[in-house]
Amino acid sequence: MAVLAKLSPGERLVLIAGVLLIADLLFVPWHSVDLGDLEIDFDTTRTAVESPNGGYGVAAVILTLLMIVQIAAAKLIGASLPSLRVPWEQLQLVAGVFVAVVLVIKLVRETELLGFGSYSGVLAGLLVAYGGYAISREGADAA
Repeated sequence: MAVLAKLSPGERLVLIAGVLLIADLLFVPWHSVDLGDLEIDFDTTRTAVESPNGGYGVAAVILTLLMIVQIAAAKLIGASLPSLRVPWEQLQLVAGVFVAVVLVIKLVRETELLGFGSYSGVLAGLLVAYGGYAISREGADAA
């Protein structure tokens, strides 16, 4: 845990919630079908990156991964990131909000037969968004 001590609270939140979110999106069932007593041999659960509306899940995975990589590269590895017109802290905020919005849209577009992963995924997405907000506030306070 000494590695996490190098990070601000917002960065820790994005890192931890982001890893949990990616695991949720890739491995936890977002949609399930209850077939009752029927014995049909096919997959009855789908993750967030599968249909329906799998593109939203893929976008959330990619953006969350980019947020994590930026934090890991800048803070943990010490890599020098290029300077941009928009500060990295602001990009964390925008990416975090986008992740949360995309997951809420995915949840709202298909509300039938939701699995527990859909609710835990949206919660983790909101935590990632809050972490991005906290990072942006920490950057504003430092300036």
